[in-house]
Amino acid sequence: MGAQVHFSGHRTIRTFLIDEKGSATVEFVLLFPLFSMVLLLLADASLLFLRHTNLMNISRDTARIVSRYAMTPAEAKAYAEAAARTGQSTATAEVTVLNGFVTVTISSDASSSAPFGMVSFAVGDQIVAQAVSTMEPV
Repeated sequence: MGAQVHFSGHRTIRTFLIDEKGSATVEFVLLFPLFSMVLLLLADASLLFLRHTNLMNISRDTARIVSRYAMTPAEAKAYAEAAARTGQSTATAEVTVLNGFVTVTISSDASSSAPFGMVSFAVGDQIVAQAVSTMEPV
C-alpha cells in the first residue's frame, strides 16, 4: 500500500542529458527569429530595388520626352509625379533644361516602399532617381 519512491538525482540528470527529445524544437525556437529577420530584410530590399527601378524608368522616359520637345518642363514635372505616384507614396520631380541637357530628378519616400523597415538604417529617408538626356536638334 505504501510504495516507496526512491529519488536518485544523479541518474535523473544523466537521463536528461542523454535524452534528445525536443532538441529540434529548441533549435527552431532559437533560429526562427533570425530566419524571419533575414526574410523581412530580403523583402524590404527587393521592394526598394523595384521602386528605384520604376523611378529610374519614369525619369528616363520623362527626360526623353522633354528632349524631343514633346512636353515643356512644367508638363513633364506633372507627368513624372503622376507616373511615380503609388497607392502608398507620392513622389516629387524636378525637371531642368540647361545647356542642351534635360535633367529629371525624382525622389520618393523610402519608408513607404519598405513596409517592414528593415533597411531604413542603410537607405535613409529618400529614394532618388536621376536621368540626363541631350536635347534633340530642332
